[in-house]
Amino acid sequence: MAGTGTPRAERLGGMGRYRRDVEIAPFPRDLLDQVVGALLDAVEEAPITESGFEFGDEIIEDVRLVEGRHLAAGARYRGEEGDLTVDVHVPVWNRAGESRIEVTGVSGGHTVNVRLDLHMSGERLQSVRITGDYQGPKPFRGLRRVRWEGNLRAEEWWAAPDAKTSPISLRVVHRFASAEMGIARRKDKHGRWSLRTTTRLAGRSLLWPIAAVWLAANRSRILRKLDEGLAQAASAWNAEVPRMAKRGLQERLEFEHRISLKAVSREWAETYVAELHQGTEGLVFDKRHLFKSPESTYDVQLLKGKHIRPGARYRITLAPKTSTSKDERKPLDVHVAAWELDGPNRIEFAREDEAQAGWVEIDSARRPTLVRAGFTDTSTSGIPVTAAAEADLQRWWSTGSLLNGTVEIPVGGATLAVERVADEDGQWTVAITAVVEGRAWARHLVAVAGVLSGPALKQSFRETADAFAEQWNIVVPSAGTAEDAADATLSAILER
Repeated sequence: MAGTGTPRAERLGGMGRYRRDVEIAPFPRDLLDQVVGALLDAVEEAPITESGFEFGDEIIEDVRLVEGRHLAAGARYRGEEGDLTVDVHVPVWNRAGESRIEVTGVSGGHTVNVRLDLHMSGERLQSVRITGDYQGPKPFRGLRRVRWEGNLRAEEWWAAPDAKTSPISLRVVHRFASAEMGIARRKDKHGRWSLRTTTRLAGRSLLWPIAAVWLAANRSRILRKLDEGLAQAASAWNAEVPRMAKRGLQERLEFEHRISLKAVSREWAETYVAELHQGTEGLVFDKRHLFKSPESTYDVQLLKGKHIRPGARYRITLAPKTSTSKDERKPLDVHVAAWELDGPNRIEFAREDEAQAGWVEIDSARRPTLVRAGFTDTSTSGIPVTAAAEADLQRWWSTGSLLNGTVEIPVGGATLAVERVADEDGQWTVAITAVVEGRAWARHLVAVAGVLSGPALKQSFRETADAFAEQWNIVVPSAGTAEDAADATLSAILER
């Protein structure tokens, strides 16, 4: 495989040292500086005050400024979630020079300290140093203690290739052992970076003789694991970085993928919806509880009115995920606002605390042409998430455009569109497109996510669409008639 080299292993006293050479695609220096600049912009523009974190019209009180001015020298912040407390101190902040951020997290006797030292020269990254330590709870606190240090000397990495030092390094130290890794850049080959990685493992204190014997006995196995891990990392880097460099920093993420679906006729689809509608009317309630499989994981109780008539109200209660689960799954209240075979239908639902609520409506069950849905969720720290979708079945059967959907939060949003672009030999070719954009300070984070995770997100988008297509193409051909498919759907729901 391109990018692999010959590993070497040496044992020096109580230390095992392992070397490996590897070739990887270069990461553009300008893009690194742009990513760092975007992160600094996001941090500086984040609306954190003494009242909390201003998220649109909402304020998250669990994250707040407790001393000083935002990102001024001496500023202090606190975040709280359950038994976790995070304190942040900014001793120095100069985005064009030197900055330092100190973070302490405490939870259940566990303490983590992290210090970040950032050195910029104008808009150019010079170096990053991250140090920290972890202390576990009693007993054996001495054994539950680790410290670490990581360094990236960016200016040295780009300015002085083939140097004898390692501009990228990581060191982890425990009471009885330590591990170090350094990455040095050698002369480039064929437009690629040629790297030399050096890993050192050692015993400390009274255990170093034991560590020396263990390293000698397991040298080949350790070398193989390190070799495999580095080869996988290089392979992933070489697959992703060229696409990152090509895309660059953009303030919106765009996704597009085409899938092939087994076509169904309009008559089949309309019959399926009508049969499902009428089948729902035929569901049996015993003592105002839905009669269904005893193995099902939910209960439906008719609270008010007659089954499925306008004004009827239900409560759906989900069973815990496991018999020992402490997860309290809140019931869902459902209201039938309208229900007609040849007219409008509307179902509304909400949690008891109204933290989640939504609705679904269809213009006609016998000949549906328009389906709409909406959803609102404020269960995450009170931050409102709203979603809406509209499926125009009339356009699907004529021009091919089916679905348009949106998701909105106070600092960003996403859109989704589904369109039939071809219909040949009983197969639909369907184009699925999505766009994600940030607003205000969050637009910088979307841009950074596009660089660092864009290729992976696009792959996940494709895989999700392909998985849906695979399932559709298995179910639809075996569904039989529309009547049979509707019966099977209701049976699956009752037995769930």
